[in-house]
Amino acid sequence: MFDVGTPGHMEQRVKELEIEAAERKHTEEKLRESEEKLAGIIASIADHVTMMDDEYNIVWANDVAKKMFGPDLVGKKCYEAYRGYEKPCRSCVVRNCFEDGKAHEYEAVVPGPDGKETTFWSVTSVAARHEDGRPKLVVEISRDITKHKQIEEGLRKVNKDLKSFIRVISHDLKTPIISIQGLASRLLKKYPEQLGERGCKYLEQINASIHRVEILVSDLFALSRSGRVASTFEDVPFLKIVEEVSSALQDRIEGKGIELIVEPNFPRICCDRRRIYQALENLLVNAIKYMGNIENPRIEIGCKDLGSLYQFYVRDNGIGIDPKYHRKIFEMFHRLKEIKDEEGTGLGLAIVERIISDHGGKVWVESEKEKGATFYFTLPKDPNAA
Repeated sequence: MFDVGTPGHMEQRVKELEIEAAERKHTEEKLRESEEKLAGIIASIADHVTMMDDEYNIVWANDVAKKMFGPDLVGKKCYEAYRGYEKPCRSCVVRNCFEDGKAHEYEAVVPGPDGKETTFWSVTSVAARHEDGRPKLVVEISRDITKHKQIEEGLRKVNKDLKSFIRVISHDLKTPIISIQGLASRLLKKYPEQLGERGCKYLEQINASIHRVEILVSDLFALSRSGRVASTFEDVPFLKIVEEVSSALQDRIEGKGIELIVEPNFPRICCDRRRIYQALENLLVNAIKYMGNIENPRIEIGCKDLGSLYQFYVRDNGIGIDPKYHRKIFEMFHRLKEIKDEEGTGLGLAIVERIISDHGGKVWVESEKEKGATFYFTLPKDPNAA
């Protein structure tokens, strides 16, 4: 016969059961709330979310996935539902997740039901685990990136067409430019008396205009080639590049009475020598151009070692740049209006930014009006790590 114990013991036991029941009810309510919250979160996700077991069966799918692949998606094999295959894919990410337990990301190309309309997907697969850490299910989140791919392809085509157009323009303009320049120079040389002072002045203006067109065509061509031509990297003493650029610009530097201060301790860098020469030349030309008519004009070139990269600078005490233009000056065809710039094309700094970016570095300016400007650019010590 079952001994229920004393009345006091019975009352104590009843209270314990009531507490246990209340705690269980509270736990069940919390679990239900948690499940509802999770269901709400999953329902609000615009991506496809599915779960697969180790036999490739889709055991759960959200409404978005069912809308795309059909209401009977759950229960199908993933390779059957997504690809129309009769057996698992050759490089199956679900299998990989079960084998190594790691998360996998990839892009998938999925043909439509009619076999014509193709969609592109960014897929992340991650393993849900047992308590002992073994993969239990694979959760797959898929995002439709078809529009992104279409935009990307459109931009790629526009960029390709633009570069082709610039190449054609550069080539087709070169011949008539050379012809006009040659004829104008011959007229100036052979018939100065017949032309008179005004005629000679007009021809000189023609030559100056042709020179500006030459610079524009050259800059456009250089910009179109940036990032397209395979760079040849070599170990170069940066000081040598500085010396070559300053020597090429010596007449312009001395013509403005500029004191050029060059730091003696530059490192050796691994770079495309020709392109870094062009970047430094453009920065120096920019400093010379915007020096203005100040007393004791000065340009400094130096470098700092910042661990994994070098930070170079070109500093001047010229007219300076308003902070609101600090980003705009790196845009194509943007020119400051503080000085009359007859030779500039507004491409010099855009070319600098492209070259430095292609080397894995960054370029920026620090300046205020009437307080000079310092252009900084970085180059990684190891280009392969950039």
